[in-house]
Amino acid sequence: MIKSNVFLAMMAVALFISCNTKTKQPEQHGFTIDGKVQGFPNGTKVYLTNTTTEAVFDSTEVQQGHFRFDGKLSAPPEQLFLSATVEGKLVYAFLFMGNDFVKISGDRSDFPWRVKVSGSKVQEGFNDLADLTKEYDVKRDSMTHAFMALTPEEQEQKGAEIWKEIGKIDSVSDGLRMRYVKTHNDTYASIIYLGYLKKMMPKDSVRAIYNRYTKEIKGSKYAKLVEVYLTENILEEGDRYQDFEGIDQTGKNVKFSEELGEEYTLLDFTSAFCGACILAADELEEINKTYPDILKIVEFSGDPNKANWQKALERDHVAWTSIWDGKGRYGETSIKYGVNAFPTFVLIGPDGTIVDKWIGYNKGSLRGKLGKHLEPGQ
Repeated sequence: MIKSNVFLAMMAVALFISCNTKTKQPEQHGFTIDGKVQGFPNGTKVYLTNTTTEAVFDSTEVQQGHFRFDGKLSAPPEQLFLSATVEGKLVYAFLFMGNDFVKISGDRSDFPWRVKVSGSKVQEGFNDLADLTKEYDVKRDSMTHAFMALTPEEQEQKGAEIWKEIGKIDSVSDGLRMRYVKTHNDTYASIIYLGYLKKMMPKDSVRAIYNRYTKEIKGSKYAKLVEVYLTENILEEGDRYQDFEGIDQTGKNVKFSEELGEEYTLLDFTSAFCGACILAADELEEINKTYPDILKIVEFSGDPNKANWQKALERDHVAWTSIWDGKGRYGETSIKYGVNAFPTFVLIGPDGTIVDKWIGYNKGSLRGKLGKHLEPGQ
């Protein structure tokens, strides 16, 4: 009887261990992205891009409404871009994750704003923020697509009014993001958007928000943009330029200071996949021909991926010096010059002083900005 009881006890312990072993989730050493979607034909290619390196590092196909990625992120968490093309239209979603098991579900029409993404704690913060701004993000996306569908003549006629309305939407969205940033000290979404919004509030307010972040958040590469802003002097109008170096399109090591002369210098911070940068290329080419004796253009590439930089040079017919250092928007040069978005233009006078600085591009905006300095009497 005693032996029987001991045997039953041992079996109970074994069963307990077995049950717990079966229900316990395995330790996640890499990431898995498991997608269950509708509206994607069999064989649709799905690509995964690391937005930091701008490199497509994996691809798969949709079969019977299912796709899957398995891999490992070397420096998590990362911002990933999931994309596919269906019937000539780009379908995409942004993912913010570590080496997690992430599930994606929804219809093709749910991308990018309503698709369900779960399984990543990092993503949860962005989901919460996206819920706040979703209504305005959808409106902005619709208006941007409407503008891009116009003919050049229609863009000329209606563009100013459309972008004025988009500006109003952005103002509301930024206000909602600001509120989120101020009330969340433990999410990557908060620190990333503080990096974008930091100039919209007093520096002391930025410092107070930054000081409340957790040690993990402060130690991330995303916090570096804010840290440098708080601890060093970000170059603005009236400051002297700061030198930097990299390689040019011929492969030669160059310093920015070697490109400066007695003329004005337009320093163009650009990126291969920046839509406004692509649109600005033709006007930059015109300006390069219009002011050959008083203006020199120098481009600094914010592309961490060398191949993307080289392809953009060929696509945009860049005839002026382009400098690449491979460090991207989190590198010292971009941070020091206060580059929050592409394109960013910095106009430097013959004496090395920054005389103007602005972000973005609309048709004719470069001629208008530069004309004030290069043709003051006009």
